[in-house]
Amino acid sequence: MLTERSARLMNLSDYGIAVGNPADIVIFDAATPEQAVAEVKSILAAFKRGVLTVTRPAAILHRP
Repeated sequence: MLTERSARLMNLSDYGIAVGNPADIVIFDAATPEQAVAEVKSILAAFKRGVLTVTRPAAILHRP
């Protein structure tokens, strides 16, 4: 969602979703892209160059 604009500002040509580009992605626990950047949301997973580097399970509410 933010990668393409930021990459354009930094003059990076190998960013964005395309075959052969680095697979860097962060998955947030958010319902919308706006919510992911407007609120402090937890990271569920992160990939750097296609390799899983961070995982964090979503919170689970348990009934008393």
